[in-house]
Amino acid sequence: MTVNVVLPLPLDQVFSYAVPPALEADAQPGCRVLVPFRGRRLTGVITGAGPDPDDVDFRMRPLDDVLDEQPTCPPELLRLTHWIADYYVCSWGEALKAALPAGFTVQTERRLALGEAEAAAWPDDDDAQSVRRDLAKHDSTTLSAVRKRLGMAVSLQRIRDWADADLVRLTTTLSDPNVSPKTETHLQLAGPFQSRSAARDAAESLRGDKQKAVVRTLATAHDQQRTPVRQADLVDALDAPYSTIHSLVEKGLVERTEERVHRSPLSDLPPPGDPPNHTLHAAQQDALDALKAKIADASYHTFLLHGITGSGKTEVYIAALKQVVEAGRSAIILVPEIALTPQTVQRFRAHVGDTVAVLHSQMSAGERFDTWQALRDGRKQIVIGPRSAVLAPLDNLGLIVVDEEHEASYKQFDPAPRYHARDVAVMRAHMNDAVCVLGSATPSLESTMNARRGKYTRLSMPERVPTTDGTVAQLPEVEILDLTKQRKKHQLNGPLSDPLLEAIHTRIERDEQVLLLQNRRGYAPVIECADCGWVPHCTDCSVSLTEHSHGRQLRCHYCGYTRQTPSHCPSCDSDALQRIGTGTQRVEEMLARELPQATVLRMDRDTTRQKGAHHALLSAFREAGDILLGTQMIAKGLDFARVTLVGVVDADVGMLFPDFRAEERTFQLLTQVAGRAGRADLAGTVLLQTRNPDHAALRFARTHNYDAFAKHALEERKALRYPPFGNVASVEFRAPKQEEAEHLATQWTNRLQERSDRIDILGPNPAFIQRVQRYFRYRTILKTTAGPRVLQRALRHARAAYGSPPSNHYVSIDMDALDLL
Repeated sequence: MTVNVVLPLPLDQVFSYAVPPALEADAQPGCRVLVPFRGRRLTGVITGAGPDPDDVDFRMRPLDDVLDEQPTCPPELLRLTHWIADYYVCSWGEALKAALPAGFTVQTERRLALGEAEAAAWPDDDDAQSVRRDLAKHDSTTLSAVRKRLGMAVSLQRIRDWADADLVRLTTTLSDPNVSPKTETHLQLAGPFQSRSAARDAAESLRGDKQKAVVRTLATAHDQQRTPVRQADLVDALDAPYSTIHSLVEKGLVERTEERVHRSPLSDLPPPGDPPNHTLHAAQQDALDALKAKIADASYHTFLLHGITGSGKTEVYIAALKQVVEAGRSAIILVPEIALTPQTVQRFRAHVGDTVAVLHSQMSAGERFDTWQALRDGRKQIVIGPRSAVLAPLDNLGLIVVDEEHEASYKQFDPAPRYHARDVAVMRAHMNDAVCVLGSATPSLESTMNARRGKYTRLSMPERVPTTDGTVAQLPEVEILDLTKQRKKHQLNGPLSDPLLEAIHTRIERDEQVLLLQNRRGYAPVIECADCGWVPHCTDCSVSLTEHSHGRQLRCHYCGYTRQTPSHCPSCDSDALQRIGTGTQRVEEMLARELPQATVLRMDRDTTRQKGAHHALLSAFREAGDILLGTQMIAKGLDFARVTLVGVVDADVGMLFPDFRAEERTFQLLTQVAGRAGRADLAGTVLLQTRNPDHAALRFARTHNYDAFAKHALEERKALRYPPFGNVASVEFRAPKQEEAEHLATQWTNRLQERSDRIDILGPNPAFIQRVQRYFRYRTILKTTAGPRVLQRALRHARAAYGSPPSNHYVSIDMDALDLL
């Protein structure tokens, strides 16, 4: 018997292994296996039966072990990851790795230490001497750590030669999985002592007071049907040492059992409470009827649910989900931001109970492991989370919802596979005869065109949910504040203009709430010396450092490099260092100065690093906050009845980027954040501060006119043959030296030119930010109107023709790229 195995490596092939007779019964498709590979042992996944040994001209090596009792990857997930690998031009192993929880692999680890030979025995070349000096500083280290510290590729063959000469000690071991099931010890009285009289006699026969207390407590718990009891709880309650428990176990009075603990972030959330009883308005009911018809048919269909902000899209999702659950099928609910996960989870749990699980990157590895297994085993039917939740191991899918489907956060950038969760959701629904719902107030232009072409069915909800008196809630009024005029009128002193400050004052006096969007974190994006023009730059990236007020730090937002903010210019010793631009911390400082009575909460990447921080901040704002200030994470999906004012501190951020999607992103962001105002009985107002008041994105956002914006933007896209009227791909080249990156980009692009029929190839050119984390970057952009397969064939040809790049050189392929800078 032989099997084909995919390994979690960027190798576009499967590998065949022989299965020892003792493992044949366990070697099923989807099971993880431990296999030998190029001097190492790696974890792979069986994808199917291998070739007949008589039909191949090589001897297949046997696999070492089967790691699963049941398949880790269901057949449907194998099919989906194979499609992802094919479409996004990556290896099947990379796609499978993305679908498995982190820490699920066992692999070889090579450790190094200095050998017994004298230092004089080492070769005198620079590489050898660098390794010797590094090993002298570390008693034991890994080969990968040596390479990283020295910034050079020491070949494994040379390490082996040094080991043969006793210059180094080389040991190879297997690493354990990073995550595993968690268990807790529980206690109960042994069978003969579970009656009341037997327990009493046993306790009286003991000498120690602690032992007697343990037996009596376990007897009481047994009588009250509360056994077994957690050992840790018993020890804490009785202040009993673990040796006491051990002694009772040795005497046969007490039994220990290990019980599985299911780790979940939902344990930190309060009970969801009773679900509200909503009566759907006419457009909601029409949309739901269309969804229910396809759900009842158990047939594939994709709907584009275009509902303005506050129109009640979530209530439609919930009603459709109930029908799916009643039919015994499962569902995936995708949200664009972790910040939205707790709010969404609570709303869904209120309606469908504990069948809901959550998956996101801020969960611990153990929580992700347990949640993943609960979904695979069918103990949970619904998963809610950002993009990676689309790969959850659910069986019998009936519904996939992609809320705010236009969001760029659904696109994976690094590492491969660089998939778009929205498009994977559509394909997964197709593979499972499920319904896919793409919801948004500002749909992506790609989804709008798919609806016009008949690929999706468009459902419209053009009105907001009615207020308590039955009238239709109105979209907020949007006013544009021209900062150039405000400055001339001396009404701008800092990041907030006088009209915006006055509007904030008014809302706080009326006990209403305010959202402020500033899509830049930190204090000041740029510090510049007014005398000589010096600007602090990152040592590893070609970007200026952003000042953060905490600790007076300058920080790189690309690699995390930090340094102290100098008091004088390092170039000319001037003290004329001026702060240019505004980050969230600078706005927060001004609010504290101008509105000392207000409770201001800041929500950006700096304040939400801790687990549960998103939920804590939003809960604090809901209960007692006056102003929620944040980056774009506050623009999506948040629903606060008392928010009547939304202010955009700088509507120009990102709008003037040299990117064909910049205008669309700006319109979507402004429309979405505007939609947070006036969502209940209180009317809302939006104030947009800008220096470009006539920009098309602002003009259309001011009137909430998506259809007019889409008409304008689609005409431009069609003229330029950009999506949705064509396909684009980006290839990024990285190397430690600029000339190496340029050479790699040129040679690889030359291979692309060999298959350039019907493709426009732009580049290679330096990336917009040319150096990141010590690597120089070049980009080549591909455009075609002949369909994605043309691009995919050209990319595969170039990759095969060029071969593997040199060590420390990287080529990254991004199909349907969102970032072309």
